[in-house]
Amino acid sequence: MPPPAAYPEVPEFLLAQWQELMSLVSVDCGVPAALIMRVHPSQIEVLVSNGSDSPYHPGERENLCTGLYCEHVIATRDRLHIPNALTDPNWDHNPDIRLGMISYLGYPLLWPDGVPFGTLCILDRDENHYSEAIDKRLGLARRFIESNLSLIHETAEHRQTIAALRQSKQHLRDAVLRANAADRAKTDFLARASHDLRAPLTSIIGYAELLQGSDAAARQHGQIIRQSADHMLTLINDLVEYAGGSLRDELDARPTRLSSLIDGLAREAEMLARSKHNRFVLRTAADLPGVLWMDARRLRQIVGNLIENATKFTHQGSIELSVGHTTEGAPAACVMLQIEVRDTGCGIADDDLPRVFEPFFRCGDSRRIEGTGLGLPIVDLWTHRMGGSLQLDSTPDVGTCIRVAVPLRLGSEQDIDTREPDDDLLPARFGAGRRLWVVEDTAETRGQLVDILEQSGFVVDCAENGLAFIDAIDQAGSAPPSLVLTDLMMPGADGHAVCAAVKARWPEVPVLLLSAQAPELAGGSDGFAARLHKPVAPGRLRTRLAEVLGPAPAGLPAAPSAAPASRPDAASLARMRDLVELGALSDLVEWAEALAAQTPAHDAFARRVLALTDSWDVDALQALCR
Repeated sequence: MPPPAAYPEVPEFLLAQWQELMSLVSVDCGVPAALIMRVHPSQIEVLVSNGSDSPYHPGERENLCTGLYCEHVIATRDRLHIPNALTDPNWDHNPDIRLGMISYLGYPLLWPDGVPFGTLCILDRDENHYSEAIDKRLGLARRFIESNLSLIHETAEHRQTIAALRQSKQHLRDAVLRANAADRAKTDFLARASHDLRAPLTSIIGYAELLQGSDAAARQHGQIIRQSADHMLTLINDLVEYAGGSLRDELDARPTRLSSLIDGLAREAEMLARSKHNRFVLRTAADLPGVLWMDARRLRQIVGNLIENATKFTHQGSIELSVGHTTEGAPAACVMLQIEVRDTGCGIADDDLPRVFEPFFRCGDSRRIEGTGLGLPIVDLWTHRMGGSLQLDSTPDVGTCIRVAVPLRLGSEQDIDTREPDDDLLPARFGAGRRLWVVEDTAETRGQLVDILEQSGFVVDCAENGLAFIDAIDQAGSAPPSLVLTDLMMPGADGHAVCAAVKARWPEVPVLLLSAQAPELAGGSDGFAARLHKPVAPGRLRTRLAEVLGPAPAGLPAAPSAAPASRPDAASLARMRDLVELGALSDLVEWAEALAAQTPAHDAFARRVLALTDSWDVDALQALCR
């Protein structure tokens, strides 16, 4: 028999109910004793007794293996009926005879899993054959008690499950804390390693540029130094980016002149090709689009890695960069930008072709060539992240051709001309005294927007979707906000529904639309005061809010005039340019803060640098330091 002690106790409120039940059974059946017994490993206990007329009292225990009526019921798990123990040789020595109880009717009580709980029984001082009606009443009482036992058992299991879940949650929380600590340690290490690896390159590149301004021999030496430094920087950036997890970052599409992008890529490609005595050829279609929406940084990374790979494996040959486009297979209002890099290098062996896009994989001969084995994997990742395709053809001793096709949305010169103005003239906390709503169904995006807005001084209310927002503003006493910032595509109620609800309740409150869908909405159309495309840089968001909301509330420092910011001297700009090219943004922040502290006339310029660094706008930083 399993140890019943391992099973839960009966709650006090149930014991009270069972007490009332046994009293009714005793009266209804006309017997002096009606009992609920509970079995223990070596004893049996009177758990419930009908009352004072019974010789049995709750809490009394008897040892097992003494010939008790209930012991037999538990052992057989079956009904037992003894009309008169005195005339029954099997029971004439039963211990209950000492108490005058000579007749017995009992049933086993079982837990839901079949383990005995105890017994339900009635006893009489006289011979009693117990009628069928009495037997049925006792059976009903048994079913009631066993249903209670099922509830007790289920409740105990639920509690055990909850306890186990809490323990698992705690273990998970501890694991997350350990993982976060390890991630912070990795991040700190990468930050230090990145800084320590990049810092010496600042001097190397700077002096290389000085050498290029000297005689012919020095220029040649300087060019070699600069190329080597640029190559080292590329390796460092790839390693740090891959190890740091920034390859998971979202794309930042902006309107870009395609010709400017190609010109920059061609200059870099020609320099790389010449370093290995290769001929570089640029082929462009005559009808290329003027402006395309793209993440120019990532597209440059794709093409740059392809050109660098071609240069590594091609000596005294040729490298071709071809750029074209097609509308075939492109979504509406988009084109497929086609980029092809072809070389006459050593090619890739057939056995290596299936693995060339694996991180850190190095082809046969490439193991003797510098590199990390991350160039092609990064190309593959960003190409597919853009929704594009990648095709590689290679023949040993003939060469390699890699074709990239990515869908890009068509833009116009107006997109570039009307890009959001700078926010360097805004007060640091221009949102102070203003409250606004953020309606966004993606938790991560919602949290990011709140962080940006609160840094600018806004008090922010959040709603996880349009329906939640509409319910919230329907509450009595809801005060009008300064502005509502809403996503477009949300379940239940979209951005249009949010805008309609705002205009119905607060006609003067502006609504700013934030959408990854880039809907064809002019500013102010459909009730929206303005729109922004996702992903949005913090500076662009702050600037657009300032445009919609107007001047900062009274009492805040007035915004400085929009006079052109005083630029630092050439040496300072050269230092800034080095930091930008190295990607040392933390050092750039320190440089800008020191510039503002040392020369107040450069304060606006320094704040512009800090704003662009905050939004990771490397293109604008590069343009600023020219």
